[in-house]
Amino acid sequence: MPEAHLVTRREWVYPSDVRGRYRRARRAFGWLLVAFFVGMPWVTVGGLPAVRFDIPGRRVLLLGTVFTPHDNWALALIGIAASLALFLFTSVLGRVWCGWACPQTVWLEWVYRPLERWIEGPSNRRRKRDEGPRGLGYFGVKGLKWLAFAGLTAATTFVFFSWFNDPRALVTRGMGPVGWTLAALLFTAFYLDAAWFREQMCHYVCPYARFQGALMDDHSLVVAYDALRGEPRKRGKEREGGDCVSCDRCVSVCPSGVDIRDGDQLQCIACAACADACDEVMVKIGRPRGLIRYTDDRDSLRRGARPTWIHRRTVAYLGLLAGVLALLVVGLAGRSEVAANATRTPGAQMYQVLPDGRIANQFAVHISNRSPRDHTFTLATGEGTGTTVTAPGTPWTVAWGDELRMPAFVVAPREGFRGGRYPTEIEVVRDDGVTFELPVTLLGPGDGGRES
Repeated sequence: MPEAHLVTRREWVYPSDVRGRYRRARRAFGWLLVAFFVGMPWVTVGGLPAVRFDIPGRRVLLLGTVFTPHDNWALALIGIAASLALFLFTSVLGRVWCGWACPQTVWLEWVYRPLERWIEGPSNRRRKRDEGPRGLGYFGVKGLKWLAFAGLTAATTFVFFSWFNDPRALVTRGMGPVGWTLAALLFTAFYLDAAWFREQMCHYVCPYARFQGALMDDHSLVVAYDALRGEPRKRGKEREGGDCVSCDRCVSVCPSGVDIRDGDQLQCIACAACADACDEVMVKIGRPRGLIRYTDDRDSLRRGARPTWIHRRTVAYLGLLAGVLALLVVGLAGRSEVAANATRTPGAQMYQVLPDGRIANQFAVHISNRSPRDHTFTLATGEGTGTTVTAPGTPWTVAWGDELRMPAFVVAPREGFRGGRYPTEIEVVRDDGVTFELPVTLLGPGDGGRES
Protein backbone atom coordinates (compact mmCIF):
# COMPACT_ATOMS: atom_id res chain seq x y z
CA MET A 1 0.00 0.00 0.00
CA PRO A 2 1.48 3.39 -0.90
CA GLU A 3 2.50 5.63 1.97
CA ALA A 4 -0.10 8.28 2.76
CA HIS A 5 0.99 11.90 2.87
CA LEU A 6 -0.80 14.50 4.94
CA VAL A 7 -1.40 17.59 2.81
CA THR A 8 -2.58 20.70 4.64
CA ARG A 9 -4.11 23.72 2.97
CA ARG A 10 -4.09 27.17 4.47
CA GLU A 11 -7.49 28.32 5.65
CA TRP A 12 -7.73 31.98 4.68
CA VAL A 13 -8.99 34.18 7.53
CA TYR A 14 -11.78 36.69 6.84
CA PRO A 15 -12.30 38.47 10.17
CA SER A 16 -15.74 40.05 10.46
CA ASP A 17 -16.23 43.60 11.66
CA VAL A 18 -16.88 44.04 15.36
CA ARG A 19 -17.72 46.90 17.69
CA GLY A 20 -17.08 47.25 21.38
CA ARG A 21 -15.03 48.86 24.11
CA TYR A 22 -11.84 46.96 23.34
CA ARG A 23 -12.17 47.66 19.63
CA ARG A 24 -12.53 51.40 20.29
CA ALA A 25 -9.57 51.45 22.68
CA ARG A 26 -7.39 49.44 20.28
CA ARG A 27 -8.27 51.69 17.36
CA ALA A 28 -7.41 54.85 19.30
CA PHE A 29 -4.18 53.35 20.58
CA GLY A 30 -3.34 51.94 17.13
CA TRP A 31 -3.73 55.27 15.39
CA LEU A 32 -1.65 56.88 18.13
CA LEU A 33 1.11 54.37 17.37
CA VAL A 34 0.79 54.97 13.62
CA ALA A 35 1.20 58.71 14.25
CA PHE A 36 4.24 57.94 16.43
CA PHE A 37 5.87 55.70 13.81
CA VAL A 38 5.25 58.22 11.03
CA GLY A 39 5.94 61.46 12.89
CA MET A 40 8.78 60.67 15.28
CA PRO A 41 11.58 60.74 12.65
CA TRP A 42 10.57 64.34 11.83
CA VAL A 43 10.75 65.52 15.46
CA THR A 44 13.90 67.27 16.67
CA VAL A 45 15.26 67.79 20.18
CA GLY A 46 17.87 70.49 20.58
CA GLY A 47 18.34 70.67 16.81
CA LEU A 48 18.98 66.91 16.53
CA PRO A 49 16.59 64.12 15.48
CA ALA A 50 14.63 62.83 18.45
CA VAL A 51 15.24 59.24 17.32
CA ARG A 52 17.56 57.94 14.62
CA PHE A 53 19.53 54.74 14.18
CA ASP A 54 22.31 55.98 11.90
CA ILE A 55 24.01 52.74 10.94
CA PRO A 56 26.43 54.17 8.31
CA GLY A 57 27.44 56.92 10.74
CA ARG A 58 27.75 54.40 13.60
CA ARG A 59 25.65 56.51 15.95
CA VAL A 60 22.28 56.36 17.67
CA LEU A 61 20.28 59.43 18.65
CA LEU A 62 17.72 59.22 21.44
CA LEU A 63 15.92 62.34 22.65
CA GLY A 64 18.84 64.67 21.99
CA THR A 65 21.52 62.30 23.29
CA VAL A 66 24.16 61.04 20.86
CA PHE A 67 25.52 57.53 21.33
CA THR A 68 28.69 56.48 19.50
CA PRO A 69 30.74 53.25 19.58
CA HIS A 70 32.33 54.61 22.78
CA ASP A 71 28.88 54.18 24.37
CA ASN A 72 28.40 50.50 23.66
CA TRP A 73 27.98 49.97 27.38
CA ALA A 74 24.97 52.33 27.41
CA LEU A 75 23.41 50.73 24.34
CA ALA A 76 23.93 47.32 25.93
CA LEU A 77 22.19 48.47 29.12
CA ILE A 78 19.33 49.95 27.07
CA GLY A 79 18.98 46.60 25.28
CA ILE A 80 19.00 44.69 28.56
CA ALA A 81 16.43 47.10 30.04
CA ALA A 82 14.20 46.69 26.98
CA SER A 83 14.42 42.90 27.28
CA LEU A 84 13.58 42.97 30.99
CA ALA A 85 10.68 45.34 30.28
CA LEU A 86 9.39 42.88 27.69
CA PHE A 87 9.73 40.00 30.18
CA LEU A 88 7.88 42.02 32.82
CA PHE A 89 5.19 43.11 30.37
CA THR A 90 4.63 39.54 29.20
CA SER A 91 4.64 38.12 32.73
CA VAL A 92 1.91 40.54 33.77
CA LEU A 93 -0.10 41.21 30.59
CA GLY A 94 0.58 38.09 28.52
CA ARG A 95 0.35 38.69 24.77
CA VAL A 96 -1.33 42.09 24.95
CA TRP A 97 1.69 43.48 23.07
CA CYS A 98 0.84 41.27 20.09
CA GLY A 99 -2.76 42.40 19.84
CA TRP A 100 -2.33 46.05 20.76
CA ALA A 101 1.17 47.38 20.04
CA CYS A 102 3.07 45.09 17.65
CA PRO A 103 3.90 47.14 14.50
CA GLN A 104 2.81 44.25 12.28
CA THR A 105 -0.57 44.05 13.98
CA VAL A 106 -1.01 47.84 14.10
CA TRP A 107 -0.21 48.32 10.41
CA LEU A 108 -2.30 45.36 9.28
CA GLU A 109 -5.33 46.06 11.47
CA TRP A 110 -5.54 49.85 11.21
CA VAL A 111 -3.99 50.61 7.81
CA TYR A 112 -4.30 47.69 5.39
CA ARG A 113 -7.50 45.95 6.51
CA PRO A 114 -9.64 49.13 6.58
CA LEU A 115 -8.55 49.81 3.00
CA GLU A 116 -9.34 46.20 2.09
CA ARG A 117 -12.83 46.47 3.58
CA TRP A 118 -13.43 49.74 1.74
CA ILE A 119 -12.46 48.23 -1.63
CA GLU A 120 -13.71 44.63 -1.32
CA GLY A 121 -16.54 45.00 1.16
CA PRO A 122 -17.34 43.04 4.35
CA SER A 123 -15.91 39.63 5.17
CA ASN A 124 -18.77 37.53 3.75
CA ARG A 125 -18.51 39.32 0.41
CA ARG A 126 -14.73 38.85 0.32
CA ARG A 127 -15.08 35.17 1.09
CA LYS A 128 -17.75 34.66 -1.57
CA ARG A 129 -15.63 36.47 -4.17
CA ASP A 130 -12.56 34.35 -3.41
CA GLU A 131 -14.56 31.12 -3.57
CA GLY A 132 -16.37 32.11 -6.77
CA PRO A 133 -15.27 32.25 -10.42
CA ARG A 134 -12.18 34.28 -11.35
CA GLY A 135 -13.65 36.63 -13.91
CA LEU A 136 -13.08 40.23 -14.94
CA GLY A 137 -14.90 41.55 -11.89
CA TYR A 138 -12.73 39.49 -9.56
CA PHE A 139 -9.45 40.70 -11.03
CA GLY A 140 -10.73 44.26 -11.29
CA VAL A 141 -11.46 44.49 -7.56
CA LYS A 142 -8.37 42.54 -6.58
CA GLY A 143 -6.17 44.59 -8.90
CA LEU A 144 -7.44 47.81 -7.36
CA LYS A 145 -6.70 46.47 -3.88
CA TRP A 146 -3.25 45.24 -4.82
CA LEU A 147 -2.43 48.60 -6.40
CA ALA A 148 -3.62 50.42 -3.29
CA PHE A 149 -1.59 48.04 -1.11
CA ALA A 150 1.49 48.80 -3.24
CA GLY A 151 1.07 52.52 -2.57
CA LEU A 152 0.63 51.91 1.17
CA THR A 153 3.66 49.62 1.22
CA ALA A 154 5.80 52.23 -0.54
CA ALA A 155 4.80 54.74 2.15
CA THR A 156 5.49 52.13 4.85
CA THR A 157 8.95 51.47 3.43
CA PHE A 158 9.68 55.20 3.48
CA VAL A 159 8.55 55.41 7.12
CA PHE A 160 10.83 52.50 8.01
CA PHE A 161 13.80 54.12 6.27
CA SER A 162 13.14 57.45 7.98
CA TRP A 163 14.08 55.88 11.32
CA PHE A 164 17.57 55.24 9.94
CA ASN A 165 18.03 58.25 7.63
CA ASP A 166 17.06 61.91 7.46
CA PRO A 167 13.54 61.82 5.95
CA ARG A 168 14.03 65.27 4.43
CA ALA A 169 17.14 64.05 2.63
CA LEU A 170 15.27 60.97 1.44
CA VAL A 171 12.64 63.24 -0.12
CA THR A 172 15.08 65.66 -1.75
CA ARG A 173 18.08 63.50 -2.61
CA GLY A 174 16.75 59.95 -2.66
CA MET A 175 19.05 56.98 -2.06
CA GLY A 176 22.02 55.40 -3.76
CA PRO A 177 22.05 52.00 -5.47
CA VAL A 178 22.51 50.14 -2.19
CA GLY A 179 19.65 52.05 -0.61
CA TRP A 180 17.28 51.41 -3.50
CA THR A 181 18.17 47.71 -3.48
CA LEU A 182 17.44 47.46 0.24
CA ALA A 183 14.23 49.44 -0.23
CA ALA A 184 13.10 47.03 -2.95
CA LEU A 185 13.73 44.03 -0.69
CA LEU A 186 11.88 45.63 2.22
CA PHE A 187 9.00 46.67 -0.04
CA THR A 188 8.66 43.09 -1.24
CA ALA A 189 8.73 41.70 2.31
CA PHE A 190 6.23 44.26 3.63
CA TYR A 191 3.90 43.79 0.67
CA LEU A 192 3.85 40.00 0.91
CA ASP A 193 3.23 40.22 4.65
CA ALA A 194 0.28 42.61 4.25
CA ALA A 195 -1.29 41.03 1.18
CA TRP A 196 -0.68 37.34 1.80
CA PHE A 197 1.28 36.17 4.85
CA ARG A 198 -0.61 38.11 7.53
CA GLU A 199 -1.44 36.02 10.62
CA GLN A 200 1.03 33.37 9.47
CA MET A 201 3.77 35.74 10.61
CA CYS A 202 2.49 35.43 14.19
CA HIS A 203 1.89 31.68 13.91
CA TYR A 204 5.16 30.52 12.38
CA VAL A 205 7.80 33.26 12.14
CA CYS A 206 7.67 35.66 15.09
CA PRO A 207 10.10 34.49 17.81
CA TYR A 208 8.14 36.28 20.52
CA ALA A 209 5.21 33.98 19.90
CA ARG A 210 7.51 31.06 20.58
CA PHE A 211 9.13 32.10 23.84
CA GLN A 212 6.24 34.04 25.37
CA GLY A 213 4.89 30.78 26.79
CA ALA A 214 7.98 30.49 28.97
CA LEU A 215 7.51 34.06 30.22
CA MET A 216 3.86 33.65 31.20
CA ASP A 217 2.66 31.94 34.35
CA ASP A 218 -0.57 31.24 36.20
CA HIS A 219 -1.04 34.95 36.94
CA SER A 220 -0.48 36.34 33.43
CA LEU A 221 -3.39 38.14 31.82
CA VAL A 222 -5.06 36.30 28.93
CA VAL A 223 -8.25 36.45 26.93
CA ALA A 224 -10.21 33.40 28.07
CA TYR A 225 -13.62 31.79 27.75
CA ASP A 226 -15.43 31.11 31.02
CA ALA A 227 -16.32 27.45 30.49
CA LEU A 228 -17.96 27.15 33.92
CA ARG A 229 -20.50 29.72 32.87
CA GLY A 230 -20.74 28.93 29.16
CA GLU A 231 -20.98 25.12 29.15
CA PRO A 232 -22.89 23.10 28.13
CA ARG A 233 -23.43 25.17 25.02
CA LYS A 234 -26.94 25.71 23.74
CA ARG A 235 -27.90 25.27 20.11
CA GLY A 236 -30.86 26.57 18.19
CA LYS A 237 -33.90 27.08 20.45
CA GLU A 238 -32.59 25.01 23.35
CA ARG A 239 -33.46 26.53 26.71
CA GLU A 240 -31.28 24.42 28.98
CA GLY A 241 -27.49 24.85 29.18
CA GLY A 242 -24.86 27.49 29.71
CA ASP A 243 -24.70 31.05 28.43
CA CYS A 244 -22.85 30.15 25.20
CA VAL A 245 -25.40 29.93 22.38
CA SER A 246 -22.99 28.46 19.79
CA CYS A 247 -23.30 31.50 17.52
CA ASP A 248 -19.57 31.24 16.64
CA ARG A 249 -19.40 35.03 16.50
CA CYS A 250 -16.18 34.89 18.54
CA VAL A 251 -14.58 32.75 15.81
CA SER A 252 -15.73 34.89 12.89
CA VAL A 253 -14.13 38.09 14.24
CA CYS A 254 -10.79 36.54 15.25
CA PRO A 255 -7.91 37.88 13.08
CA SER A 256 -5.93 34.72 13.84
CA GLY A 257 -8.72 32.28 13.02
CA VAL A 258 -8.82 30.55 16.43
CA ASP A 259 -11.72 29.43 18.60
CA ILE A 260 -11.10 30.94 22.03
CA ARG A 261 -13.43 28.33 23.56
CA ASP A 262 -10.76 25.68 22.92
CA GLY A 263 -8.56 27.13 25.68
CA ASP A 264 -5.10 28.73 25.61
CA GLN A 265 -3.62 28.72 22.11
CA LEU A 266 -0.33 29.90 20.69
CA GLN A 267 -2.10 31.68 17.81
CA CYS A 268 -4.15 33.94 20.10
CA ILE A 269 -2.77 37.50 20.12
CA ALA A 270 -4.99 38.75 22.99
CA CYS A 271 -6.69 41.41 20.87
CA ALA A 272 -10.06 40.81 22.62
CA ALA A 273 -12.08 41.00 19.39
CA CYS A 274 -13.83 37.83 20.54
CA ALA A 275 -14.66 39.46 23.88
CA ASP A 276 -16.34 42.41 22.12
CA ALA A 277 -18.26 40.06 19.81
CA CYS A 278 -19.45 37.87 22.68
CA ASP A 279 -20.51 40.90 24.73
CA GLU A 280 -22.69 42.01 21.80
CA VAL A 281 -24.46 38.65 21.83
CA MET A 282 -24.81 38.56 25.63
CA VAL A 283 -26.48 41.96 25.63
CA LYS A 284 -28.93 40.81 22.94
CA ILE A 285 -29.97 37.68 24.88
CA GLY A 286 -30.11 39.46 28.21
CA ARG A 287 -27.12 37.80 29.85
CA PRO A 288 -24.20 39.49 31.66
CA ARG A 289 -21.20 40.50 29.62
CA GLY A 290 -17.82 38.88 30.23
CA LEU A 291 -18.35 35.30 29.08
CA ILE A 292 -15.10 35.93 27.19
CA ARG A 293 -12.85 38.44 28.92
CA TYR A 294 -9.39 39.47 29.96
CA THR A 295 -8.60 37.48 33.04
CA ASP A 296 -6.16 35.33 34.95
CA ASP A 297 -6.89 32.08 33.11
CA ARG A 298 -6.60 29.86 36.17
CA ASP A 299 -7.35 31.80 39.34
CA SER A 300 -10.08 34.13 38.11
CA LEU A 301 -12.07 31.62 36.10
CA ARG A 302 -11.84 28.86 38.68
CA ARG A 303 -12.39 30.89 41.82
CA GLY A 304 -13.98 34.09 40.57
CA ALA A 305 -11.01 36.05 41.93
CA ARG A 306 -9.39 39.09 40.42
CA PRO A 307 -6.06 38.71 38.58
CA THR A 308 -3.03 38.79 40.86
CA TRP A 309 -0.62 41.40 39.47
CA ILE A 310 2.12 41.29 42.08
CA HIS A 311 3.94 38.00 42.56
CA ARG A 312 7.50 36.72 42.82
CA ARG A 313 8.33 36.81 39.12
CA THR A 314 6.97 40.34 38.79
CA VAL A 315 9.01 41.55 41.75
CA ALA A 316 12.15 39.88 40.35
CA TYR A 317 11.73 41.51 36.94
CA LEU A 318 10.99 44.89 38.55
CA GLY A 319 14.08 44.65 40.73
CA LEU A 320 16.36 43.73 37.84
CA LEU A 321 14.88 46.43 35.62
CA ALA A 322 15.28 49.06 38.33
CA GLY A 323 18.92 48.03 38.85
CA VAL A 324 19.76 48.22 35.15
CA LEU A 325 18.03 51.60 34.77
CA ALA A 326 19.90 52.91 37.82
CA LEU A 327 23.22 51.87 36.28
CA LEU A 328 22.23 53.55 33.02
CA VAL A 329 21.21 56.81 34.71
CA VAL A 330 24.39 56.96 36.80
CA GLY A 331 26.54 56.17 33.77
CA LEU A 332 24.87 58.79 31.58
CA ALA A 333 25.08 61.40 34.35
CA GLY A 334 28.87 61.02 34.47
CA ARG A 335 29.26 60.77 30.71
CA SER A 336 31.32 63.42 28.95
CA GLU A 337 30.30 65.04 25.67
CA VAL A 338 33.67 64.02 24.26
CA ALA A 339 35.32 60.64 24.54
CA ALA A 340 39.02 60.57 23.69
CA ASN A 341 41.90 58.18 24.10
CA ALA A 342 45.42 57.72 22.83
CA THR A 343 46.87 54.32 21.97
CA ARG A 344 50.17 53.28 20.52
CA THR A 345 50.03 52.86 16.75
CA PRO A 346 50.09 49.14 15.84
CA GLY A 347 53.12 48.17 13.78
CA ALA A 348 55.01 51.42 14.47
CA GLN A 349 58.44 51.52 16.11
CA MET A 350 58.35 51.73 19.88
CA TYR A 351 60.29 54.98 19.68
CA GLN A 352 62.58 56.95 17.41
CA VAL A 353 65.75 58.82 18.31
CA LEU A 354 65.74 62.19 16.56
CA PRO A 355 68.96 63.85 15.25
CA ASP A 356 68.97 66.24 18.22
CA GLY A 357 68.83 63.31 20.66
CA ARG A 358 65.19 63.66 21.68
CA ILE A 359 62.88 60.64 21.73
CA ALA A 360 59.69 60.50 19.62
CA ASN A 361 56.71 58.17 20.14
CA GLN A 362 53.79 57.74 17.74
CA PHE A 363 50.19 57.47 18.98
CA ALA A 364 46.75 57.21 17.44
CA VAL A 365 44.39 59.76 19.00
CA HIS A 366 40.72 58.76 18.85
CA ILE A 367 38.12 61.50 19.43
CA SER A 368 34.36 60.86 19.61
CA ASN A 369 32.18 63.98 19.54
CA ARG A 370 28.95 63.20 21.42
CA SER A 371 27.86 66.83 21.71
CA PRO A 372 24.91 68.17 19.66
CA ARG A 373 27.11 70.30 17.35
CA ASP A 374 30.33 70.18 15.38
CA HIS A 375 33.63 71.02 17.12
CA THR A 376 37.28 71.48 16.22
CA PHE A 377 40.08 70.02 18.33
CA THR A 378 43.77 70.70 18.76
CA LEU A 379 46.46 68.86 20.74
CA ALA A 380 48.86 70.24 23.33
CA THR A 381 51.06 69.07 26.19
CA GLY A 382 51.04 70.40 29.71
CA GLU A 383 53.36 73.18 30.74
CA GLY A 384 56.51 72.01 32.49
CA THR A 385 56.33 68.47 31.15
CA GLY A 386 59.22 69.02 28.77
CA THR A 387 57.28 67.36 25.94
CA THR A 388 55.85 68.61 22.66
CA VAL A 389 53.17 67.13 20.41
CA THR A 390 52.81 67.31 16.66
CA ALA A 391 49.57 66.28 14.93
CA PRO A 392 49.24 66.53 11.15
CA GLY A 393 46.11 68.31 9.96
CA THR A 394 45.17 70.01 13.23
CA PRO A 395 42.86 71.59 14.08
CA TRP A 396 40.69 68.54 13.47
CA THR A 397 36.98 69.08 12.79
CA VAL A 398 34.70 66.39 14.17
CA ALA A 399 31.00 66.56 13.31
CA TRP A 400 28.39 65.91 15.99
CA GLY A 401 28.01 62.20 16.64
CA ASP A 402 31.09 61.48 14.53
CA GLU A 403 34.51 60.04 15.35
CA LEU A 404 38.04 60.71 14.17
CA ARG A 405 41.25 58.73 14.54
CA MET A 406 44.46 60.56 13.62
CA PRO A 407 48.21 60.11 14.27
CA ALA A 408 50.13 62.24 16.76
CA PHE A 409 53.85 62.37 17.61
CA VAL A 410 54.98 63.12 21.15
CA VAL A 411 58.61 64.17 21.64
CA ALA A 412 60.44 64.27 24.97
CA PRO A 413 64.07 64.97 26.02
CA ARG A 414 66.19 61.86 26.46
CA GLU A 415 67.28 62.79 29.96
CA GLY A 416 63.65 62.70 31.18
CA PHE A 417 63.35 58.92 30.79
CA ARG A 418 63.68 56.72 33.87
CA GLY A 419 63.98 52.99 33.21
CA GLY A 420 63.03 53.56 29.61
CA ARG A 421 59.71 55.26 30.47
CA TYR A 422 58.37 58.80 30.51
CA PRO A 423 54.80 59.27 31.93
CA THR A 424 53.12 62.40 30.54
CA GLU A 425 49.81 63.68 29.17
CA ILE A 426 48.33 64.76 25.86
CA GLU A 427 45.77 67.52 26.12
CA VAL A 428 42.84 67.53 23.69
CA VAL A 429 41.59 71.14 23.51
CA ARG A 430 38.12 71.83 22.13
CA ASP A 431 37.31 75.06 20.28
CA ASP A 432 35.38 76.37 23.30
CA GLY A 433 38.42 75.92 25.57
CA VAL A 434 37.33 72.69 27.27
CA THR A 435 40.36 70.43 27.77
CA PHE A 436 40.51 66.65 28.04
CA GLU A 437 43.68 65.04 29.41
CA LEU A 438 44.94 61.74 28.00
CA PRO A 439 47.64 60.02 30.08
CA VAL A 440 50.31 58.25 28.01
CA THR A 441 53.62 56.56 28.73
CA LEU A 442 56.49 57.27 26.35
CA LEU A 443 59.01 54.52 25.71
CA GLY A 444 62.71 55.18 25.30
CA PRO A 445 66.17 53.60 25.45
CA GLY A 446 66.64 50.88 28.04
CA ASP A 447 62.95 49.83 28.07
CA GLY A 448 63.63 46.33 26.74
CA GLY A 449 60.60 46.47 24.45
CA ARG A 450 58.02 46.10 27.22
CA GLU A 451 55.17 48.46 28.09
CA SER A 452 53.10 48.45 31.24
